[in-house]
Amino acid sequence: MLIDRNGQAKVLSHREIQQLFKQGFRLARDKALFATCFYTACRVSEARQMHFVDAFHQETVRDDIIIRKANTKGKQATRTIPTHPHFKLILQQYRQDSLELLRLRELFGRWSHRNLNSEGKLVLNNLLQCPVCEAKHFSKQGWYRDKEQVYLCKNCDRYFHESKLIKCQLDANIPPTIEYDPLGVISTLNYGFLFAEPNNPFLFPGWQGKGCLSLRKAINVFEMAFDKLDISGASSHSCRRTSLTIMHGEGVILRVLQEISGHKDLGALQRYLEVSPDQTRAAINVLG
Repeated sequence: MLIDRNGQAKVLSHREIQQLFKQGFRLARDKALFATCFYTACRVSEARQMHFVDAFHQETVRDDIIIRKANTKGKQATRTIPTHPHFKLILQQYRQDSLELLRLRELFGRWSHRNLNSEGKLVLNNLLQCPVCEAKHFSKQGWYRDKEQVYLCKNCDRYFHESKLIKCQLDANIPPTIEYDPLGVISTLNYGFLFAEPNNPFLFPGWQGKGCLSLRKAINVFEMAFDKLDISGASSHSCRRTSLTIMHGEGVILRVLQEISGHKDLGALQRYLEVSPDQTRAAINVLG
């Protein structure tokens, strides 16, 4: 177990794995990052540098995930990992959420917690009309001295205090306000939007959609989930140790595990694998 950054990262229990997938991550991106490390037994540094085409062929998740040689420790070799069915679903959800978030960004521009209502939703107000361009497409942009709501006209890109906007009548078929779920993204300032930059190849974009997610940010994703669920002794490396240990416990031979993990030699791989008391007891019981 890892204590004060000393020792090996904890091997997660089945219960902890289920908790992490169900409750650990607010963003589809973060869940996809965790799933990448777990279902491919890769390092977090390898996962964060994956390209979109390493996991997707156009709109479809590939049957095999590519871990590029250039991203591996020691630049050993490119690895090809069969895609687990559960992993496919998580990646598909990540892509779907990313497209929706991009649509919301086109509607609202940037947003922060100040734009969200009490239910954590983004709200467009159709009762208001711009005094300059007469458009009715607004997003909330915080408060002026905590007293008056500020709105951004999405048509002419001007800011107005609510008192300066025109109040208008709506058609009976048009709701006065429309709410949108930001899918866990409280602030767009540091969130890397997938597909926002057409020339960015990475599956997990970095700040403002440029480059890939930083190593510190990727590690924070894991640390926040472990803290949220009160899982001690774990780190981002726990996914790799856990998946390899589970496969070994199910009888997967070391040579196959080495192919998946990319370890240079079997000795290095064996140090990753944890032996449970039940396995030790079963081994002794073989003696009769």
